Amino acid sequence: MFNKKQVFLFVALLLSVARIADAEIFVRWDRDEIPAQQTLGILTVVVPATNATAVRNAVGRGYRVFLEVEGSTLGTFVPPAYSLAGLVVTGKASPVELNRVRQRLAPRGARVLALEQGKWPHIRTNWVTSNKGVLQATRSSQQPWIENNRALIRIMGASQGAPRALTYAWQPITLSDQDEGPRIENYLVAIAEAGSFGADLVLPLHQRFQDRLLLGQPQARAEWDDICRYLKFYSSNLPARYEPVANIGVVASEPMLWFEVVNLLGRHNLPFVLIDPAALPKISDAYKMLIVLDQLPPAQLAALAEFARKGGAVVLGGLKGASTANAPWRSAEPVNRNERRASYRLGEGRVVELLAPIADPNAFALEMRQLLGREQRAVEIWNGITFLVAPYREPGGTNLLLTALNYAADPQPVQMRIPGTFSLVQYESPEEPAALLPHQQRDGYTEFVLPGLRAGGRVFLTRVP
Repeated sequence: MFNKKQVFLFVALLLSVARIADAEIFVRWDRDEIPAQQTLGILTVVVPATNATAVRNAVGRGYRVFLEVEGSTLGTFVPPAYSLAGLVVTGKASPVELNRVRQRLAPRGARVLALEQGKWPHIRTNWVTSNKGVLQATRSSQQPWIENNRALIRIMGASQGAPRALTYAWQPITLSDQDEGPRIENYLVAIAEAGSFGADLVLPLHQRFQDRLLLGQPQARAEWDDICRYLKFYSSNLPARYEPVANIGVVASEPMLWFEVVNLLGRHNLPFVLIDPAALPKISDAYKMLIVLDQLPPAQLAALAEFARKGGAVVLGGLKGASTANAPWRSAEPVNRNERRASYRLGEGRVVELLAPIADPNAFALEMRQLLGREQRAVEIWNGITFLVAPYREPGGTNLLLTALNYAADPQPVQMRIPGTFSLVQYESPEEPAALLPHQQRDGYTEFVLPGLRAGGRVFLTRVP
């Protein structure tokens, strides 16, 4: 018979093997002491390489250890003698150095991840916040602004080179958070966001929270139980096993130059895929809209024209100095023109040329939402202004996975509509086991109501013959 400790280690080993092939959510620990694995219930931690005591204690307690190293030190990095799970690299590191250290560690099965600084996900409502010492207040009558990393994760996934992991530096959301650090809901939303969009995440624990865990304080233990439940729920990284559903293609060779544009598209639940301009001649008919943010040569303008003739909508983003004088749609007069844009009919579709650069990304995203039309949106949400959702399709099939995020600490039911007729709608969250939801099929769409969602959850939509 196995004793309790052996059973725990065996289960932890199985979980670690399953996670190696998936995106992982790592916990960053930087205090000298660390609780035992049985206490924290996790197997992997990220520890700063500069804290030799913390590294020695984590290794001694049997954790899989990722060393956090500064990019400028990669040239002199010497792999330690103990078993190393990998490196997370902060700051600037050249691709050459990253590849070199990756090759050195590959025989040991260690991963190398470059850290990407994101924003700690949260919602701005009617809070009073501090921005560089200046107090700022938001009005409750406005749509709340969501600080999120959806667009950044999409850009990270589309970029070439070293795999990247998301991380955050804690920025106090309210004045009262200055010393206390993130609230439990902040941690849960951060985990749910990375798990919903399929990103590696290095989750930094506030030092005061680490100290409370070391002291075994009841509230800290209860909050850590919540965090572990979310870590387990999102450990399988289901989005990586499905195909993103998006009917908007954003054509941009350097999407970071257009970050706020793609950020606001995601904020208004308009799922998009980033497309390199060189891929335009082979563009899929599955897209309903192409938003072009790069200047294109004549051959690629012809590809856009063909896309429009088949019924798609093409939007040219008001590029300074861009020339479309000889574009195929210019052979006819615009059907609508004002000081902001000119619209052309072409075959079954249309082309919209913005006549000035995009000055207000939020207004632009709302305009794209209206132009796409209610019938062609990938997902429709009612009374969910603090929600972001992401639809995914089963590879080679028609069943869907829908991830849902609530950035507010206020669980509430939300009505949703998805294109397609589905016979089963199954919902689960870290707080609730899988259960069937009542739903309606109407005019080729499936409508259902999500129950009160604390932070993150997912819906499986299944077609049954």
